[in-house]
Amino acid sequence: MNLETTTCISYDHLSKIKFYAQRYELSLSSFIISLINYVLSYKSINTKPYCRLSYRPRYSGKWKRVHIMLIEHEYEFIMDVRKVYKVSLAKMIAFCIDNYLYDFIAALEKVDNTDNYRISGYSFQFYLEDGIPCCQFYWGPHPDIWKKAIYETA
Repeated sequence: MNLETTTCISYDHLSKIKFYAQRYELSLSSFIISLINYVLSYKSINTKPYCRLSYRPRYSGKWKRVHIMLIEHEYEFIMDVRKVYKVSLAKMIAFCIDNYLYDFIAALEKVDNTDNYRISGYSFQFYLEDGIPCCQFYWGPHPDIWKKAIYETA
């Protein structure tokens, strides 16, 4: 089942990502999700615990409303990004484009990545640390699964 969401992207950012999405024969939605996934997988982003969700600055330029089609696991991924990094989708997209778009393009040039399920299958681990309930989650298979798979194939 596909889900739809709406966000606002500046005209400058929109023209850049439309250009590259067409160049790599990706839908705009797939390009945006892949860009965010790349940034969160390979770059370090500071988080701010105990704060409210932050949004892009109001009236900071001309913005275009964009509809994005997402698969269920992509929608869950976006909701997790909002919760963990405390930013709206619009602000996360702007951050990724401003800081890592060309790194992402370089990565696309190097690798022929045909993985259609790159952000599905994340797992949770609940545990107590000094009596405090904790939750750790992995956007991808749990490291113990990788170790077991490597051990069994060796």
